[in-house]
Amino acid sequence: MAITTTTTITTTTTSTSSRLLFVASLAFLLLRPVCGVPACPQTNEVAPPDLSQCKYGVVLGLCNIAECAKGPGETCGGRWEENGVCGLGLYCVCGYCAGCTYKLECADGRFC
Repeated sequence: MAITTTTTITTTTTSTSSRLLFVASLAFLLLRPVCGVPACPQTNEVAPPDLSQCKYGVVLGLCNIAECAKGPGETCGGRWEENGVCGLGLYCVCGYCAGCTYKLECADGRFC
């Protein structure tokens, strides 16, 4: 009889511990801040750039805000494309725009 009571107490304690661990883990996951994700500004907080001066075209950058495209050899990319987006005919490799523009301005790709 004592063995059955001890087994029941152990099972109840284990079940309670498991529930407590689950609730604590869930609270941790829900309450932790999301790291690394850029906060997009409100539309009225951003001064509109002069897009008429863009030599390599206009692209949608970080937060879908229109910005001038990057040209051959210019920096680009990043986890959130925070360093810019390459213009038409160019591609980002190792953080720099490579390829040729429609005006045949070219830059070789780099080895990472």
